[in-house]
Amino acid sequence: MDIGDIEDLGVGAGLEEPRKKVTNTVRKSLKNYKIRKQGDTQDKPSESIPGTQKIMVRTFGCSHNVSDSEFMMGQLSEYGYRFTSTEDEADLYFVNSCTVKNPSQEGMISLIKRAKDMKKPVVISGCVPQGDRNLKGLDGCSIVGITQIDRVVEVVEESLKGNVVRLLAKKELPTLDLPKVRKNALIEIIPISTGCLGSCTYCKTKHARGKLGSYDPQAIIDRAIQACEEDVKQIWITSEDTGAYGRDIGTNLPALLRGIIKELPDDVMLRIGMTNPPFILEHKKAIAEILRHPQVFEFLHIPVQSGNDPVLERMNREYTIEEFNELCDYMNKHVPGITLATDIICGFPTETEKEFEDSMELVRKYQFRVINISQFYSRPGTVAAKMPKVNSKDVKKRSQRITQLFESYRTTNFLADTRQRIWVSEMDDKNADMMVGHTKNYTKILIPRDEALMGKSVIVDIIETHMWHAVGKIIDSNPKPLIQEVGAANFQVKTGDDFKMPKNDKKITPVVEDAADQTEATQTPTKGGISSGLIAAGLGLLVAALGLYLVPFLMTNTPDL
Repeated sequence: MDIGDIEDLGVGAGLEEPRKKVTNTVRKSLKNYKIRKQGDTQDKPSESIPGTQKIMVRTFGCSHNVSDSEFMMGQLSEYGYRFTSTEDEADLYFVNSCTVKNPSQEGMISLIKRAKDMKKPVVISGCVPQGDRNLKGLDGCSIVGITQIDRVVEVVEESLKGNVVRLLAKKELPTLDLPKVRKNALIEIIPISTGCLGSCTYCKTKHARGKLGSYDPQAIIDRAIQACEEDVKQIWITSEDTGAYGRDIGTNLPALLRGIIKELPDDVMLRIGMTNPPFILEHKKAIAEILRHPQVFEFLHIPVQSGNDPVLERMNREYTIEEFNELCDYMNKHVPGITLATDIICGFPTETEKEFEDSMELVRKYQFRVINISQFYSRPGTVAAKMPKVNSKDVKKRSQRITQLFESYRTTNFLADTRQRIWVSEMDDKNADMMVGHTKNYTKILIPRDEALMGKSVIVDIIETHMWHAVGKIIDSNPKPLIQEVGAANFQVKTGDDFKMPKNDKKITPVVEDAADQTEATQTPTKGGISSGLIAAGLGLLVAALGLYLVPFLMTNTPDL
């Protein structure tokens, strides 16, 4: 179920603090961006020293957006700006937007309108303006493009002067060593790439984020090391499709994960972000092995969107239900107790009742512990927007039916009367007397409040189970880190050289399970983009057909990566 589309990065997250002294602040030239005078659109703010005003930041959407907001807030904080969750106190509204769902976009537009009514400047970032800069409601707002987040201070400063600044040009990915103000001081969210390789007919994120662009693996690992030095206890990796990571730079996700794990202190956990089925399927054996590591949460978010092949084809999802089932079955078998999360879209254009029933059957089969259920929303400019729509009443009924099915089984019953290790990371936002921890498979557990336990792992007995969480009784508040308890020797990871490829080789040939998993990025491309292994196989078949026996002389060894 969707818990909500909006995440408030304000005082509630403990972000209100005295202005910090700023040293060695570099302010880039304004020559490359477009400035327009506001005129009568809004009153010019009173003259004051730049870097002393309060900003209200709202973030809609995914963990990648949350990470972008943390990077931008870090730069603003370093310059001296402060943050507030109170609209009346804010001198400027900053909105990081999401284009995936109508409610998120409508929430953004509503917030902009309130700011304009209060004559306060507004800065917009994220996928909405990047995908549609002429969207009604964005007039009079400054914009920070998705690759321009390292220039947020300039945009805010000019906006407070009464100017409209729009930085939408695409450029190289922003560096990962920017300062941050974390929503949760114990959790570091690291974007490993932007964009994707898919072309889903309903999605507008591709319009905004573009093609896959992967960060250099060493830059990601360095960021993780830096975060651990700042006492972070969880590393979350995120992107629009983590499974596709590295295909544009000659590496892959398992190699990156092994490189990160090798550098983690014993008390730090790693969580893998959302991955679409096609690319993670290629690495299922390696990913299962990594998920079993004591320092990796056994949690995988794999959006299926529909349980019906014809619907998936109209969505252009590039996999079949059989392939999705293969992935789920493999993970359930090789990572016992894993939490598999998924997404379902109800009422995709032309979806019939029979086709929707296949989605219902998929949920019955796997009883996913987390499902993000959405009614189809048409996104302007997408292929699906031109398809015949399903009656809105039918869409709503389907959403209600699958929600009722999901709520018919309790997702935490399997924990009843068990003893579990949990990692404590935050206070409960509904009960001030409770704290939140998560099990190895990332199930939410509530325990009595004891701030000394924040950031630690503890052993609990599960005494209650509920729909969305379980309740634990603390048995051991100071156990050894799990990696020490089970023995590090049993979970050796490869060296950091795993992800290195020859400089001229930029593409990875799609791998085949089992044969590929021995080396992960099995086949090394030639300069022409075709792997030596494939060339050898083709020549071998040709020679065999001719009745010649030269295959051993033609075969080429694939180097171990």
